[in-house]
Amino acid sequence: MLKSVNSSSSKAISATLTQAVKDSIQIEKFIYHVIRKESENPSYYDEVGLDKEQKKFFEDRIKEACDGTQFIFTDPDNNTCKADCYSLLLDIKNKFLPISRELTKRFFDAHNRSMNDGVFIVTVISVLISNQRKDLLSFLKVDYSTVYQQKITESAGKKIIYLERIMDSLADNKEALQKWAIIDPSELFAWDVIASQRRSPKDRQDTNKAISDYFRDFLQVGVRETASALTKRAVSETNKWIRSLHDLPADIIRGDYKARAISYFEDTDKFDTKKFIDRVLGPYGSDDMSQEERNQREELRQKHKVLLEGHLAEVGIAGQTFESKPASIPNKSKTNKWTTNTGVTISFKGTLKNNNIEVKKDGNQSIITIRATQLDQE
Repeated sequence: MLKSVNSSSSKAISATLTQAVKDSIQIEKFIYHVIRKESENPSYYDEVGLDKEQKKFFEDRIKEACDGTQFIFTDPDNNTCKADCYSLLLDIKNKFLPISRELTKRFFDAHNRSMNDGVFIVTVISVLISNQRKDLLSFLKVDYSTVYQQKITESAGKKIIYLERIMDSLADNKEALQKWAIIDPSELFAWDVIASQRRSPKDRQDTNKAISDYFRDFLQVGVRETASALTKRAVSETNKWIRSLHDLPADIIRGDYKARAISYFEDTDKFDTKKFIDRVLGPYGSDDMSQEERNQREELRQKHKVLLEGHLAEVGIAGQTFESKPASIPNKSKTNKWTTNTGVTISFKGTLKNNNIEVKKDGNQSIITIRATQLDQE
């Protein structure tokens, strides 16, 4: 088992990187190697010189990488990415260059050759924690931008411009960054890797889909179950479960389950499995039902309670205690959207009752009643 690198404590820091830690980031070693999809191997370099402005640009990009999704190494005792990163940081002077090449080659081999040409950057960075400098690694995949030179000729009194491709250059803008990661192969932090990629949808954050399959395979990681990840997954798994039910009475709306799951996290500080399930299920009966009907509904509710708890246990959520993070739930998930066969769309957040919406069945038709004190026409 690998021991900690530059770690003075065996207790992992579970919090995300604070702003003070991010601001303390310094590049200690920097190298990149060129990746071209039509080539069999990367083109390797021995040294890259950075001026002060360039160094600050890449330090700023690395700081932004600190806000990605947290991952942990899979099979850590046999994880080649972790082993390489650990070995590099243990002997930076002798191992930095050869291992940076090995990592670049492994990254190159992992992708499906459809990514843009560019460079794979490996850096040793240091952060200030408890007044001590700690070494971490950073990976950045940066696209090339193509540079053309204008050539002007005159023919028959006309000026004609030709564009000649003269080089590929390392783009110095944020959009050029395609993938990025911060790596801690020691036990300093509760996470092993923080990673993200360009234009990753918000609803994929804190999930394995936050980064592409080949980037995740290269890093050999799986998502770390943070409070944000668990909050998001509790809502999505509840929604998945309710959509699988086939015995819901006609007067119970599936979308209300997801709405109540979301409101639970908005109203509480800590997740409790039993309280969550009770809130999600809500009432199954009503005062205008006969006692027999209420008893039948209660039996159905108990059945669903067992099924939901079983599903949450199966996916690893039931029994956990974690801080509620309602802000991590994407707005798209918070919105219910209905569309009728006549093209009318109804969009709302929360339950039907809270939005003064009532739905009744009349044969094969649905009668939708919306009560409002104001109606704006666009």
